[in-house]
Amino acid sequence: STVPSSSIHGNIGVSPIAATAMTGFSLIKDTATGQFSMSTQVTGQAFGPTYAQPTPMKLTTAVGDLMLAYTDAAGRAVSSSANLNIGAGSVTGETFTAGVHTWGSSVNFNSKIYINGTSSDIFIFQM
Repeated sequence: STVPSSSIHGNIGVSPIAATAMTGFSLIKDTATGQFSMSTQVTGQAFGPTYAQPTPMKLTTAVGDLMLAYTDAAGRAVSSSANLNIGAGSVTGETFTAGVHTWGSSVNFNSKIYINGTSSDIFIFQM
């Protein structure tokens, strides 16, 4: 692997680019179904558009959903003045609550950030 000390908790996927674009994860394709790959760095599964059905169909749906979500998020205004330009873009150690967070500059962090909410909360980060 070329991604030391990293882990992903959940599933990952790419589309329309090939699964080989997910570099550094030492992916091992599931030989029983051919629908996903596994990696010691991913607790879920990895998906690519050339994998066996229904994976390509699901990825096409996911890309469509992503485009709708992006359009919706881009059109939302900052939810509170407290959420505008937090840390002047340096957000290491910050805890974010639900809402629209907006910066007029780049955003960086060199350690952890925290996202505090429930499974139904919406977090939007606009940069």
